Amino acid sequence: MAGANLRKKQEFVGAVHDRFKTVRAAVVSHYAGTTVGEMTTLREKLREEGIELKVLKNTLAKIAIKDTELEVLTDHFSGPTAVAYTDEHPVSLAKALYEFAKKNKNFQIQAGVLRGQLLEKTQVEELANTPSREVLLGRLVGSLQNPISGFVYVNSGILRKAVYALDAIRRDKESKEG
Repeated sequence: MAGANLRKKQEFVGAVHDRFKTVRAAVVSHYAGTTVGEMTTLREKLREEGIELKVLKNTLAKIAIKDTELEVLTDHFSGPTAVAYTDEHPVSLAKALYEFAKKNKNFQIQAGVLRGQLLEKTQVEELANTPSREVLLGRLVGSLQNPISGFVYVNSGILRKAVYALDAIRRDKESKEG
């Protein structure tokens, strides 16, 4: 019976390790005092963003992150620990956890990792305050549009002055003829 339990743990850790190999960003948080309802709400929000959340025993988590980009988080696995991770949405991950932590004082962000680089709590919060992709693209379009708009405005001013000059010449000729 004990061998079956050990085999199940090894299979579980192996599956989690395989999943963690592809993870691009992760955040480790302590959730002591957070209710089941609050955690369920968080899981639902994260799922909508394409983010996964796992609550793991620290010893199993340390084994699962070995030889992955998440290995830099090893020292942060103590106490009741949850790991949220994503392959594609690091800013969304940080934003969702940061917003949740602001509303739920028992949920504490400990550290994060982005492409193998350890992020301290403050760096995770800075990442959370990064504007969304859509906002950044909007700003880029606006900054690309400004020079073009200025060019059009300047050229329309030149044309406007040419029209005024031609109109003045026309009125001058009319007054001389009339």
